[in-house]
Amino acid sequence: MALVAVTLGLLAPAASRARPQAPSPVLAGGPLVWAAPVLIDGNPIDGLACPTVSLCVAVDDDGHLLSSTDPLGGGGRWQSADIDGSKSLVAVSCPSASLCAAVDAGGDAATTGDPAGGASAWAVAQVDTSIGEPSPYGGGPDLLRGVACPTVSFCVAVDSVGNAVYSGNPTAGAAAWTVAHIDDNSDYGCVGGGLACQAPLMGVSCPTASACSAVDFTGNVLESAAPGAPAPWPSRSAGGAGPQSLWSVSCPAVSFCATVDGTGGNAVTWNPAQASPLLTHRLPIDAFGIWCTSATLCLAAGEAPNGTAELVGSTDPAAKSPAWSVTDFGDVNAVSCPTSSVCLAADDEGQVMVGTTVKGLTTNLRTAALGHLPRLGVLVRHRGYALHFTSVIAGELQITWAAPGPVATVLATASARFTGPQTATVRVSLTGAGRRLLGAGGRIGVNAAATYDTNTGAVSTQRKLILSGRR
Repeated sequence: MALVAVTLGLLAPAASRARPQAPSPVLAGGPLVWAAPVLIDGNPIDGLACPTVSLCVAVDDDGHLLSSTDPLGGGGRWQSADIDGSKSLVAVSCPSASLCAAVDAGGDAATTGDPAGGASAWAVAQVDTSIGEPSPYGGGPDLLRGVACPTVSFCVAVDSVGNAVYSGNPTAGAAAWTVAHIDDNSDYGCVGGGLACQAPLMGVSCPTASACSAVDFTGNVLESAAPGAPAPWPSRSAGGAGPQSLWSVSCPAVSFCATVDGTGGNAVTWNPAQASPLLTHRLPIDAFGIWCTSATLCLAAGEAPNGTAELVGSTDPAAKSPAWSVTDFGDVNAVSCPTSSVCLAADDEGQVMVGTTVKGLTTNLRTAALGHLPRLGVLVRHRGYALHFTSVIAGELQITWAAPGPVATVLATASARFTGPQTATVRVSLTGAGRRLLGAGGRIGVNAAATYDTNTGAVSTQRKLILSGRR
């Protein structure tokens, strides 16, 4: 991250303070706040995997791979490579920087031990030939739907005709992959059997090589402790009578999984380790994809009643009555969180965006923007002080100190704009009133507030500071 200096002026004189103030920032309504999207591709991005903050890999619906070793740094930090012709790459999984596997709708798996190495670093092999007829939506077969690689030595993909395709050596070519039928469920109301009645599998997630969960389009959850065995996976229905399509699944740990049921408007959670019941939770909007970084953070791609695409999230998705909130941020197809407080999302317009959790940003504001005070004498003598603040996403930092009272007296202010991830030297400048009050010495209470305003909302926090001549 670049180190930049930010120069801040003093408050305007009292006579000029009657000028209209900037509107107050809209406080964040979701578990994360996000920087503005940046364009990295000319096609919809369908999959995203970020094993670390220094590596992200995305795939699009025209066979392109997008990779970055500085994914927080903006659109210019991504490179594109055509690894799969014109086939639609639908998902990617990277358990580490030494393995990535992507799958396409035609039944191919693309693998590499060097995800950022460009097109020549990837090998493509056809691993599933279960169907070959074109999708009703165009673009060739609509076969593989998801892939999960919990380790560098095991990957499993699922397809639209109830199969798992797995490998204990993913980069060894087509012969290293095995196809096994795992879903014995049929579409609702289907008469007969075979592929025409098969419930399509919609996603797979594996926190370990011995714990995998998948979901199908007929509302069933499938689980296996031996996903590398050629046998059906035990399944159970996530709903009652009637159609209930499940869209993707996310299991960040062996003790927590989540899925969503599309137009049913629900999230479904469970604990595979304890074979817990499937718990259904009402969402504020319908959702068609879900990504969880832990049992304390899930994000889902949703659609409002008016058709607007939005993002819905929760910091307690495993709770008995979880709270879900909506962020006005649409068309998200994939989310990956390389840390517990930083996530990246990719959308249907070839864009990526970086987000940080409200919790993490609040902690940063309290410790970096409102902490580490100088001694009172030094503060008054230099008419303020400098602090270092590190941002994760673009936004504007505002700091205000005020003396408590019926009419608050502003004692100090600071303002700094960040164009992206960077560390800035920010000067907190005393006002004339601040110099007079603090210059008198003694013990003074100060109400300090810090706000960070981003593309999708602001995060604010306050602390009461005690300044005295002994500092």
